[in-house]
Order: sequence, then structure tokens, then C-alpha cells
Amino acid sequence: MRKGIGAAAGAVVATVLLCAAAPAMAAKVVAVDGVSKADPSRQVEILVVVGKDENAKAAKARALKAQGAKAKPTPPTSNGYTFTGLRWDVLPVRQQYNPAGQVTAGQTALTNTYPTWSGVTGSTYRITSGGTTSRCPSIVRECPGAQRNDGFNDVGWARLSNGTLGVTWSTNNPDEADMAINTRYAWTTGCTQQGSAYDLQTVFLHENGHVAGLGHSTDTNAVMYPSYQTARCTLGQDDKNGLAALY
Repeated sequence: MRKGIGAAAGAVVATVLLCAAAPAMAAKVVAVDGVSKADPSRQVEILVVVGKDENAKAAKARALKAQGAKAKPTPPTSNGYTFTGLRWDVLPVRQQYNPAGQVTAGQTALTNTYPTWSGVTGSTYRITSGGTTSRCPSIVRECPGAQRNDGFNDVGWARLSNGTLGVTWSTNNPDEADMAINTRYAWTTGCTQQGSAYDLQTVFLHENGHVAGLGHSTDTNAVMYPSYQTARCTLGQDDKNGLAALY
């Protein structure tokens, strides 16, 4: 990504942020949504883990600044789920994985999320593997060169800014979504919480909800709830309701 493994108008970015050198599972989590300062059509969804010596307001401001964004009003909703504005015109979504620099073998963790999001009753949404790639996810800010749409939905690893656990960028004209996971943190697989490390499939499952076009949920039982609480690889009913409403 611009220092490891670049975007256009209509971008949506979903980011998971952490405030310390080492992960802290019990840290307070807040969510903040924003729009790009450079282009208001670019939306940003950010998940921020507040550090022990940091307040929620400061964490939100830091997260928005890191993405070159400003806060946007929270849309009213009568449901737990929300939408980012991305809705795929062509399905299935094909996602490619770049293993370069991976902290742990991640392709299986990523592909394990596909049947979960593709198997929601009442939804036509589908996501599938396009295999591996050597491309840097082009909409990710940390990729070399300017952010740009290249027509591929890539997932890879990068030495992201200190505090950023993972990031997903997407555009809705054209439809494209790219994701990066930070190599600075400890990662595990298997959908079980192991100490202070993050479970990769859990994060992929949440981020691929953003890829589908879902925003954060107010339902604490939802995968799209804006917090990493523990390893968790199954959808909540609110996640399913949101996806079925979108597709």
C-alpha cells in the first residue's frame, strides 16, 4: 500500500482504528462517519478503538484526519442496520487476495467469509474469490501513486498508519472495493480469540459487510456493530436483515 502492497469520485472508506502499539481488546470503541474533504461524494466509515489516555472525541478527530475526511451527520434510521451508498449492479463481487507481507496466511480466512455473506436468505448478494494477485489495492491510500479505480476488488497487507488496523475503500461509480490489513499488529485465524491478537476472519467478515454496502449497525449482536469485541464469524439477524433489504 503506498508503503507496502490508490481512488476516484464516489469513494467510500471503512476503517478500523487502534490507538496503541499493542492491541487492547477491552478498550472503548466508537464509530465515526465522514465525507472526503477533497470530494464530498466520497464517504468514509471508520471504527475507532479509543486508547486508555484518549477520549472519544479526540479518537474520532484523529480517524477522520487520517482519511482526509470531515464528519457527516448520522442518517436517521428505524433499523439497526445502515447503508454506505454502495450497491453492486453486477454480481457476484469478485475479490482477489494479495499475500505479500501477510502476517498470517489470510486467503482462507477471507474466502471463509464468502458463503456467510452469499448465503443470506432473501438476498441476491453474492461475493466470490477471483484468486490471488500481485496488485496493490488501488483505491487504498497507502498504495504507491494516486488513488485510482483499476476495475479490481483487491485485498492485501500494508504497513498502515499507526493506529489503523484495517481499511476498506469503495466507489459506487464505478463499483469497486479495495481492502488493506495492517502488518503492524498480531493476527490469528480460526475464529477463536487468542490473547490480545485479532482474529483475521472476524475483521474480514466485518469489512466485507462494508464491501457489500452495509454501514455500521446499532445492534450489539450484529457483525456490523462498530466494535471488535471478540472473535466472531457468524452474522447476526440485523446483518441478514440489512443485506436482504439492500439486495
